[in-house]
Amino acid sequence: MRHNSSSWHCFTSAFSSRRLLLQSLLTSSSIIVIRGAPTAFVHTTKNRQTYWPSSYVTKNNNDNSKAMWDPTSQTYKDGIVPNHAAMEIDDLLHANHGQLKIFGYGSLCWNPGTNGILSLANLEQDELDHDTTMANDDDDPPTARKRKVTTTTGRAVGYQRCWCQRSADHRGTPQFNGIVCTLLSDDEVWALHEGDDIGSRRDTSMRPSMTEGMIYTVDGDLVEDCLAELDFREKGGYSRDVIDVVEDDTGNTVKALLYRGTPGNPAFWKRALLDLPLAAATISVAVGPSGRNDIYLYRLHQFLTQAATHSSAAALALDDHSGDVNTGELANMVDLLQSTYRPYFLFGTGSNEHNQLLLQSDNRRVGSESRSWKGMAEVHELTEMLLVVPRRNHEQSTFGGNDNYYSPKSIHAGGGHSALLTTGGDLYLWGWNDVGQLGRKSTTLGSARNPLLSPIEPLSNIQVETVSLGHTHTLVVERGSGRLFGFGDNGRGQVTGSLDEANGTQDLCHTPRSPMGLLEECFIDVAAGLFHSAAITQQGELITWGCSRFGQCLPTADRDKGDASCIVGRWHPPDGSKLVHVACGRRHTIVLDEHGRVWTLGDNKYGQLGRSSSESVSKADEPQLVHGPLGRRDSGCFAIHSGWSHVVALTRNEESNNVTVYGWGRNEKGQLGISFPHSHVCIPQSLLKPSLNSRNSLIDGIETSIESACCGAESSHILDTHGKIYSTGWNEHGNLGICHGSEGNIDEQCLRWKQTNGVSVVVQPPGKARKKLFAAGGAHLMVMAV
Repeated sequence: MRHNSSSWHCFTSAFSSRRLLLQSLLTSSSIIVIRGAPTAFVHTTKNRQTYWPSSYVTKNNNDNSKAMWDPTSQTYKDGIVPNHAAMEIDDLLHANHGQLKIFGYGSLCWNPGTNGILSLANLEQDELDHDTTMANDDDDPPTARKRKVTTTTGRAVGYQRCWCQRSADHRGTPQFNGIVCTLLSDDEVWALHEGDDIGSRRDTSMRPSMTEGMIYTVDGDLVEDCLAELDFREKGGYSRDVIDVVEDDTGNTVKALLYRGTPGNPAFWKRALLDLPLAAATISVAVGPSGRNDIYLYRLHQFLTQAATHSSAAALALDDHSGDVNTGELANMVDLLQSTYRPYFLFGTGSNEHNQLLLQSDNRRVGSESRSWKGMAEVHELTEMLLVVPRRNHEQSTFGGNDNYYSPKSIHAGGGHSALLTTGGDLYLWGWNDVGQLGRKSTTLGSARNPLLSPIEPLSNIQVETVSLGHTHTLVVERGSGRLFGFGDNGRGQVTGSLDEANGTQDLCHTPRSPMGLLEECFIDVAAGLFHSAAITQQGELITWGCSRFGQCLPTADRDKGDASCIVGRWHPPDGSKLVHVACGRRHTIVLDEHGRVWTLGDNKYGQLGRSSSESVSKADEPQLVHGPLGRRDSGCFAIHSGWSHVVALTRNEESNNVTVYGWGRNEKGQLGISFPHSHVCIPQSLLKPSLNSRNSLIDGIETSIESACCGAESSHILDTHGKIYSTGWNEHGNLGICHGSEGNIDEQCLRWKQTNGVSVVVQPPGKARKKLFAAGGAHLMVMAV
């Protein structure tokens, strides 16, 4: 296995110098009394002292209440950590002749800390006694006594090392949790895998798992201080337990105290257990107060490798009936994610039928347990997504390296496919690809280096400036040249602008190509609808092509000549104004000009053209202005978005900078999030606007300021300036991220704005979240913090 060179050197050199470091620590450690104050522990090294407040010491802490979980710091506060042990400490001490045995399976395998009782252990010379100084209960001077803390390797019986414990106070932060290991019993592991391939292979006759770790033996007089320190150290969701441990050297089975995160603890992350690539990606970037998360993994992997080399019993535990099948695999994946691939963290909800939320692949499954993830087909609240892409040959493989070129610029959602566009112009597409809408024939590209990783290659040979995902086709504008390319379903000419089969045009276009007659044009915006396409040229002209059955496309110059092969039409406002943005619905087209006026063309069955008319289809061959303020100059409109049959537009007041949300069109499923007498709205109405005395709008009973918006097929979504998302409309697949109850039940439609819920949307380290990107498709919603 190959590792990042700096990471590898960091922990291998630590092992080679461990003996000298620990000997130095041991000769300078002491326990002292501060007169007139409660007993306190002070650990002295050459250059510093670490003071343990008396509130951390059990014998001087009268608070015996249950510790409370603090969701902000994501640690236990006050009280004592939960105790699941079937044996009391006194009984445990009696079973071990007055000594306390502690089983370490994580960082205690290589690092007992630089202060505290366990740091008195010399991992290289266990026979060395250590001088400590303890205070008497009276005013007599402290007396010196011999104390001993020894270590030996051993194996936990019936437990498995699992990487599924969130770390907000050591190897991560509350803003971006790291992942550390915990020990789960064999029964707990089987129960968590119930219903998937691993759970179905359970054999009750199998021998119990054996997990390698380090056994600490602590003198009885140091037990209270040691427990107090560990209770404080392990406050991130851990509880006490007592387990059987087999000593490698002697083969004796002893009882040992164990601190572990059980499946019921607040920091337990089941998803990490079920999705190893997501766990590896998290570890590859997380950093906490105790250091980088990857170093924690690498050092533990090194310990296990060395233990197997020096102990036949440890080698057997790792090889025969191991309780650790993931540490080596994770180390390999983390190395690849830091050197060969790059991870992007997104969040999504709704349909995953075509893997548009990246929750399944040929080699791994997420959400196969119906009770927790509702299967792989869909999720009903925001859930972690992992996009893995190849690093470029010239890219630096440094930890946390994420310069502006690779930072996300926008995310996009289509009928069943999704995309991420970087600032540098790399476009990554995934999901539904039955008609080539991903711009390639394959859906994913497996990794030969690790079969669990499924990296997505960028769109070949095109650096992208802007992109639009339609129902089954995709349009992109090339960076620099402004050239337009399309790929995917071409059954109505929505990709090539031509239906002439004699020219070799196929219904499916896996390879990007420019529409007929537009090869030399330069474009600034593009929109893909159901069966038609539209774009804005650099000169501010609208061009449309594809299906025109409902008037959604402009008439073509060749139509009067009877030539149906070319279906590209052109238009610009009669007063010479330039168009700046375009959006496509199912059967209509919307454009925005430089003066903030909105023009529409096509089907008007549900009022989506924004004009009061009894005609279901506009008789006009050209776009017309919507009625109301959005049809006038200086309306302040700066953004337009369209679902299948409804439209959302945003305006900004120049003086106050307040944003107002307008909407019109179909509303029978709550697409507009407000009650109207009819199932559709013909004239643009203000859906959310600031109050007279505030710049905030009232959404779901909460005052907030609007940042941006997007539309799904039959839904609308608002992002406020605090990063919260509010959604309304059709919710059959959970695409609004609004569910209720522990089972994730949903209403198939939401008639008013409600806040989207689920996991917290966090930014990937080392960056700090400045804004959020979001996009809605046919039946899914994606969000990303950047």
